[in-house]
Amino acid sequence: MTPRKDPKGRKRAMLEVAAQEMVANGYEALTHRRVAELAGVPLGATTYYFTSLHELRTSALQVVVEQCEEELREIAQAVQSCRGSAEGIAAQFASYLSDRARLQAENLLYYAGVTQPELRPFAQLWIRRITEILSEYTAPEAAQATAVYLDGVILHALLHDRPIDEAALRMAIAALMSTSLEKKP
Repeated sequence: MTPRKDPKGRKRAMLEVAAQEMVANGYEALTHRRVAELAGVPLGATTYYFTSLHELRTSALQVVVEQCEEELREIAQAVQSCRGSAEGIAAQFASYLSDRARLQAENLLYYAGVTQPELRPFAQLWIRRITEILSEYTAPEAAQATAVYLDGVILHALLHDRPIDEAALRMAIAALMSTSLEKKP
């Protein structure tokens, strides 16, 4: 644990373990007492920094969002490196889908957004950014359709304990990214 002489570090350490606990056991499982236990601090330290359970949970979700933003930057770089090819995007997402903790973090953000409307921006971040990233390589509606598909693939991987294989991803991504709502002459 971070020494008392570093209050910002101490608070950040509590938030890190709180975020890990929520990802592992769900939004509702997080309590001041559990964070104190995991962080190795007195219960009073958690209630000092986070006066309500809502504040603790929201602050921990912000840590998850920060991690998600970093992952989205990595995805953007990978998509840029492959110039938006379906093969490259499928390879990137096949790798992404193999990390169950990452998928659980995404699911945690969904749950928070569904159950608490004020937290919806946290849940909407991923699909919004994926749409923006893909829009550089396809029509906006195709980018959105692809992002929605990839969003569903995350839930599928969580529910079935395995990701969709890369070939299936590649086929669906290629089909979705080549669509457009523009009328053909």
